[in-house]
Amino acid sequence: MSYKFARGASRAALASAMYFVALPALAQTNPAPAPAQASPAAPSSTEVQNSALAVPGAPTAATDEGEIVVTGTSIRGVAPIGSNLVSVGVEALRATGSQSVTGALASVPALSGITGQGNTSAFYQPSIHQLGASASNSTLVLIDGHRGPTGGTNHTFLDPNIVPNIMIERVEVLAEGASSVYGSDAVAGVINFITRRKFDGFQAEASTTLRDGTVGYTAGVLAGKTWDRGSAIFGAQYTYQDNLQNKDRGFTYPNHLAQGGNNFLTRSCSPAAIQPNGTGNIYLSPTATSSVPNTAANYPCSSWGVTDLVGSEERENVMAKLSFDMTDNLTIGLDLLYARRRNDTLQGAGTVQATVFATGAQANPFYINPPGVTADRQVVTWDATDLVGPAHGRSESDSMYANFTAAYKITDNWNFDFLASAGRDESTTFTTGTINSSVANLALNGTTNGGGSLTAVSVPGTTTIVTQLPLTTANALDVWNPAATNRTSAATLARLLDNANRLRATSGYQQVRGNVSGSLFDLPAGPVKIAVGGEMLKTQLSQFVTRANNSGPASSGSQQLFFPFKRTVFSGFAELNIPLVSPDMEVPFVHRFDLSLAGRYDHYSDFGKTTNPKVAFNLEPVEGLRLRGNWSTSFVAPPLTIVGDQFGAFGTAGWGTQTNNINVPVAAYPDVVKILPNCAGQALCNIGTLQGIQNTTGDPNAGPQKGSGWSLGFDVQPALVPGLHTSFSYWTTKFKGGVTGPQLSNVINTASAQYLLQFYPNCATPAQIAAQTQGIPQTSSTAACTSYIFHTLNTNWLNLDIAGIDYSIDYDLRTDTAGTFSAGLSGTEFVQFDQSFGSGPKYSVLNTAGNNGTFPSLKRKARGYIGWSDGPFTARIFANYTGSFRNWSSNTVTPLTRDAAGNPNGGGDKVKAQTTIDLNVVYDFTGGFLDGSQVSIAATNVFDKDPPFYNGATGYYSLIHNPFGRTVTVALRAKF
Repeated sequence: MSYKFARGASRAALASAMYFVALPALAQTNPAPAPAQASPAAPSSTEVQNSALAVPGAPTAATDEGEIVVTGTSIRGVAPIGSNLVSVGVEALRATGSQSVTGALASVPALSGITGQGNTSAFYQPSIHQLGASASNSTLVLIDGHRGPTGGTNHTFLDPNIVPNIMIERVEVLAEGASSVYGSDAVAGVINFITRRKFDGFQAEASTTLRDGTVGYTAGVLAGKTWDRGSAIFGAQYTYQDNLQNKDRGFTYPNHLAQGGNNFLTRSCSPAAIQPNGTGNIYLSPTATSSVPNTAANYPCSSWGVTDLVGSEERENVMAKLSFDMTDNLTIGLDLLYARRRNDTLQGAGTVQATVFATGAQANPFYINPPGVTADRQVVTWDATDLVGPAHGRSESDSMYANFTAAYKITDNWNFDFLASAGRDESTTFTTGTINSSVANLALNGTTNGGGSLTAVSVPGTTTIVTQLPLTTANALDVWNPAATNRTSAATLARLLDNANRLRATSGYQQVRGNVSGSLFDLPAGPVKIAVGGEMLKTQLSQFVTRANNSGPASSGSQQLFFPFKRTVFSGFAELNIPLVSPDMEVPFVHRFDLSLAGRYDHYSDFGKTTNPKVAFNLEPVEGLRLRGNWSTSFVAPPLTIVGDQFGAFGTAGWGTQTNNINVPVAAYPDVVKILPNCAGQALCNIGTLQGIQNTTGDPNAGPQKGSGWSLGFDVQPALVPGLHTSFSYWTTKFKGGVTGPQLSNVINTASAQYLLQFYPNCATPAQIAAQTQGIPQTSSTAACTSYIFHTLNTNWLNLDIAGIDYSIDYDLRTDTAGTFSAGLSGTEFVQFDQSFGSGPKYSVLNTAGNNGTFPSLKRKARGYIGWSDGPFTARIFANYTGSFRNWSSNTVTPLTRDAAGNPNGGGDKVKAQTTIDLNVVYDFTGGFLDGSQVSIAATNVFDKDPPFYNGATGYYSLIHNPFGRTVTVALRAKF
């Protein structure tokens, strides 16, 4: 359901925000005194929560709860050495107005993959520095320093949105390799979502999010109690975001010819478009009196007007934490979490392309030729949405975990930390209301195939042939009349919707970790600290697939597949912090110098061992200036679904007939000339007229995806300029053997991968097909002649070599009478983004999108802000900049230029840069019964700018931009 009253409501809410901006200035007669001037803190212990994003650093080691462990290190009471650790506080997260945890992080320039509503059904998690996605995601996501249940139905990931927003204390982002501490997944870095440890009282909050065409609601409660020897805290949150329909964002209409792009509408219409005798021009409806050429520019149809751009999402999250001091030296804790998510997206009911007959044994009684046409057969292309209504694409997830911790103080200098964590997720994706294509074909031409062949096998992998003859008005399908006058019987419509398409994935993990940390001995500069520990991690994943088997109604014929996977990892790790120079030593030009050494060994039950070291330093020539650097290696374990079973089979693996309109090099594939003699003597041969097989599998021999990198940077926080903090980091990362499924264009131009495509001059025999597809489910019927087999082998193909600069400048100016003024700028600038496939040559994809289907390589992204606060009032304005880039997808209008190896090196459509403005206004109540309460208004994209045009079906590039437009969130928090 779409709440149409939300149209324009965002404008009213924004006007209210501007009113609140002006009100305090008009009403202020006795300004509240400015906060006391804070003394400059060391760069390693600074956290500013009211800036666009918090400055690099970490919380101080000493808190009211004693020493804590910070992201990026296993040693208690210290920040990670040599690191640019960014801590985003709860107020900065709230300032974005996002309903989801990951949505709030869209303001951090170094992060990507978080442009969607909530999260996607694929469970794409945030990525650091655009380094990988899907099966090759190289960013580790943690909750309170530990792993959690991974969700999704294909490649599974931890969804941080399972944590109630109201429980989040801060998010720490470490943009560097960290496998020496955490093991797998931390090539690009770590994002650690840290929840509250203590809270006293009761807090309730509610918010509404308004966009043109959609509305959302969030409500949460937080309750806690602290006593002499322990604490308890409980948080719960409910979130609902309505669907956003395509028609509410006109720029997504699929015909982009007027914008200089392509027409992505189709010839699948209702009533059907008709091609008499299956060749030549097409008639766009059965009543059309003239035909048009069968080219994409002429296609007029789509279910765009009744389907969703973004589906609805509903979440219920609950989290409880207990902590108890058993003795003066032993503290134990227990965290419990349960999260439920439901997504529903309106989508097309399905399309059919089939040959139908006017006469003979397969004649359809509803057959109609366009006026003046006398053909005895025709190819119809039909969209079922108008007749049966939109379908529902649903995605569900139920996640839970329990986490037990114990901290024992052995001596004043030594501590033992223990963790035992276990969790489970069950995720399901399925559709309701989509038509069964085999039923549609049976009702159109009496067979289960679109061509109407009476000898084609119906059920893949068998000799079964299903027919439905003769066709009568009781069992035939009418695609020639609109829904209002359609003659299809109710019984046939019921069979048409008798379909099955469900994938359920159940994942689980059990993690046990223990480590000892403390001071080994003292050097003149201070104590040498060490942490040594071990870990065991077990993971399980099972996939259950149900789908129609092409024999008719799914209730009488369907296919069930089950794939169970498991993995066990044993690890050992150590970390050493060595202070070489301290301020007390009064060494000229060296105020402080610290060194860190770390390493980790992991042994996997399925692919073996890996070892990853790290070396880092902090050097402070003078107080207020810190130079830092680090070097490390890291890795990502291949997903269980990529390893698959002994044949490489997993939930979405399969093989079936396909065609490819692509030019292959004749020198690499000489057999293609035996099939297409006209290609003799040519360098390239187009195989678009051939039918082949695509066999998609995993790889039981897949290995770790390996990374290495280093960074150098500085932090400046001068005592002469209180409130100023500047951070700069130059970083480089190499990623070798990223897991991906190869595109045919990569395969034919890479010598080491060319074996994945094989041609068969005399058509592939059943024995040859069986040998190539052993153990892999067949998903469609085999063609009469299979001329080639293309093996989409998901394994370690992708290599990346990237480098860039992260920077931030923040300044707070405190005054005695006018409050505090603040300003800042942060961003990420990529200077290198090279890619290669297998053993193929490197080529630059910097500042392009579309060449790699799972992640972009944007060059420039920045966010700046100015703010003012005085007493209970805070206001901030943000500017978000996303640089221009080139469209290197197959849809680009401007042709790509290519090098001698066939890789792109120029051309492509330019996608414009975008700048949007955000606004955040907060008022904190003090005194009276509202003491501790807060009201806020957060507006993103204040001027309601559409995303820049990108020549694709939706008209924008979803991995960089979003379609939401102006979004206003009004929130109220009350504390009792």
